[in-house]
Amino acid sequence: MGAGLTAVVALGVAASPALAQAGAPSGAGVQPVEVPFPGGDPVCPDGSTALRVNEPFSEGSTNINIPGDGTLTLTIHGSDNQTFDFTINGSTAARQVFVKGGPNQNLYNYDAAHGFPNGVSADTALHAPLGAGPNGSKFFGLSHIDFCFIPSPYNGGV
Repeated sequence: MGAGLTAVVALGVAASPALAQAGAPSGAGVQPVEVPFPGGDPVCPDGSTALRVNEPFSEGSTNINIPGDGTLTLTIHGSDNQTFDFTINGSTAARQVFVKGGPNQNLYNYDAAHGFPNGVSADTALHAPLGAGPNGSKFFGLSHIDFCFIPSPYNGGV
């Protein structure tokens, strides 16, 4: 009976539709996980504050006010908007970042389960999933970025 269950599980995995690859880890070493985009407003864990940054994105740095307290500096690299960095000033930290590009999005987790009990105040080289260009060799262009913020011990928060 156990062998039949194994065969069913293996068949289910093989029959699942393949997602594009998430791509390389961020500068802080966080490996993104490609997840489906559910549509609608950002969905953040309880206790988090959501902020969506929408396109158009252009190369260079932009300062964005964070709800509650703080400023997010977003730096886009390359004219094709392939990667970005962020820095937070204020009393908040990033707990999760969702990067939408193509049909799906990459999730960067900065929570205790991933080695970041207090979130992060900065990271570099974040990107959307791979899948654009010949043979999926480039990241999809940025559509929007959803940040989930928590109070931060880094910048004077609790």
